[in-house]
Amino acid sequence: MMDKKLFIVVCILVLGILTVILFNTFGRKPFAKLSADEIVSAELFIVPPDETVRLTDKEDILELTDILNEVTIYREDNSGREYEGQLVQVTIELKNGETHTIGAYNPFLFLNGKCYRTKYEPCQELNAFGNRILNEK
Repeated sequence: MMDKKLFIVVCILVLGILTVILFNTFGRKPFAKLSADEIVSAELFIVPPDETVRLTDKEDILELTDILNEVTIYREDNSGREYEGQLVQVTIELKNGETHTIGAYNPFLFLNGKCYRTKYEPCQELNAFGNRILNEK
């Protein structure tokens, strides 16, 4: 009887550990369900050249939302804080009062002050989007 209970406990622990490992391996999309209608304001900050651009065009906000829907983060990794390159940071304010800051610094993504490993393509799209908006300004 004791062996059966121990076996069940061990199986539950193994399943829990596998779930955590798989969750970190496949990543998550924190903005997968975000819609453009939820965004009250959006602002880009690009370093270099230390420029800030407020997004007012609905098409730009829609494009930003499409990019954010695909942003995938993996494990937290603070080594991105020592990385060099260009940072495209987006600050969005939502209708529900939440404010989120997302910084594209491939292969890292900053989300509300935490640094994560990220999927390359959406992060690169966010970087290209920020530079295009800056150049159109």
